[in-house]
Amino acid sequence: MGEDLLGGRYRLVRLIGRGGMGAVHEAVDTALARRVAVKQLLAAGGLGADPTALTRFRREAQAQARISHPGVVHVYDSGVHEGTPYLVMELLDGLGLAALVEAHGPLPPALAARIGLAMCRALAAAHEAGVLHRDVKPTNVTVTRGARVVLQDFGLARLVEEPAITQAGALLGTPQYMAPDLIRGQLPGPAADLYGLGACMYLMLTGAPPLGSDPVDVGVLVERAVERGVPQLAGQERRGLPESLAGLVDALCRQDPLDRPDAASVESLLVPLLDADGERVLQDLVARCVREQAVEFVYSPPAQDSSVPELLDWAAIPRPDTATQDANRPLTLSDATRRLVLSSMTAQNAQSRQREAVNLVLRGELQEAVRMLTAVAQVCTSALGPDHPTTLTSQYWQAVCLARLGAGAEALELFSRVNAHTERKRGSEHD
Repeated sequence: MGEDLLGGRYRLVRLIGRGGMGAVHEAVDTALARRVAVKQLLAAGGLGADPTALTRFRREAQAQARISHPGVVHVYDSGVHEGTPYLVMELLDGLGLAALVEAHGPLPPALAARIGLAMCRALAAAHEAGVLHRDVKPTNVTVTRGARVVLQDFGLARLVEEPAITQAGALLGTPQYMAPDLIRGQLPGPAADLYGLGACMYLMLTGAPPLGSDPVDVGVLVERAVERGVPQLAGQERRGLPESLAGLVDALCRQDPLDRPDAASVESLLVPLLDADGERVLQDLVARCVREQAVEFVYSPPAQDSSVPELLDWAAIPRPDTATQDANRPLTLSDATRRLVLSSMTAQNAQSRQREAVNLVLRGELQEAVRMLTAVAQVCTSALGPDHPTTLTSQYWQAVCLARLGAGAEALELFSRVNAHTERKRGSEHD
C-alpha cells in the first residue's frame, strides 16, 4: 500500500507537541510542497468519543479562520481523516515566548513592550472578529526569527455570539495565567484575555511566573490567583523598569475585569516605550537562542527508544568553549521535546528524511533541518554504524546548519569529526 496521507494530502513528519485536546505534527502538504503544522483531535474512538472536545476543536478552526491578522497563526485547511478531525496551520519558526524567557531571563523593558504590543494588537483583532482566546499564556505565543509575534492555540476560544462550552467540575485554562474572574466562573470577555497579556508581560519583565515558580498543585495556584493575585510591580524599584510599564502590568492583572484597561489604552501606553531598533534587537535575541538550541540538540540529542541500541557516546564529544555559550544561562530544549523529535524516525525512513532535511537547509529552514538531521544521525549511528556514509552525511549537514546559524566553532568541531571518521574509513579500506 502507498504512503498514508492525512486527508489524502498531508504527510506527517514529526510530533511537535501534545495538549489537552490534540497532538500537533509538522507535516508536508504534498499538493503545494510546503511544510505545515497539523493538529489532530486526541479523542479516542473517533468523532463520537468526546462531543465536547469535538465541538471545541471545530470552534478553534472557526475562530482562527475568522481572524486575519499577522499576529494570529494562519489556518489553511481542516477536515476529518478516518474519524479524526484535523486542522492545518502555518508552521512557525523561532521560539515560544516561554522558551525565550527561559533562555534569556528577564527581557529588556523595550523588548517586553514590543512583544506585549504585538500580542495586544493580535487580541484586539480577535476581539474585533468576535473571538475570545481564553488561554493567553507564554506557551501559546511564538516569536519568529523575523521578530513576528504570533498568538496561537485557540483551543479554548469562544465565539462571542455562541454559548460557552462547559464540563462539570472542569477548570478550562491555565491557572498561572488565567483571569480570576474566569476561575470564579464569570462569563469571559476581552478583559480576561488582557489579563493573560498582563501575566505574560509579568513573566517577560521578571523572568518568573506571576503566581510563583515553586511547584504547587492546581488548587494552590487557584487560591493565589483569586486571593492575593499577581504581585505588584510598581514601586518595587526594579532597575530600568519604567514606572509606566510596571503600572500597566499591575492594571492588566487587576482582580476586577472592569478595572483593567482596554486594548486601545494598552496600545497607547506601550507605543512610547518602544526602541527604534527594537525589531533588530529582537531578531538578534531569537537568532542567538535558536543557535544555542541547535548546538544543544546536536551535542545532546534525545535518548532513543531502548529497542534501538546507541553506539555513539554523544556526551563524550568535546564542546568548544565559545563566546556564544553562556554557562550561566540555561538552554531551553527539554528532554520531552527531544524525545518527540525522534518518535517518528526509523532506520527505514532515515534516508528519505535526510533528503528532506537537506532541502530544508537549502531553503534556509534551519531549525527544522537540524532537528531532523540529528534524529537521522542518531538512528543511522545505531542501525548502520558511525562510519556509514548516511551517518556521516547527516553529521556533515548538521555542521552546515550550525555554521549558518552562527555557531562557527561548534560547526568546525563537527566538520573535523566527520573528516576524521571519513579518513579512518578510507584508511581501513586501503589496509
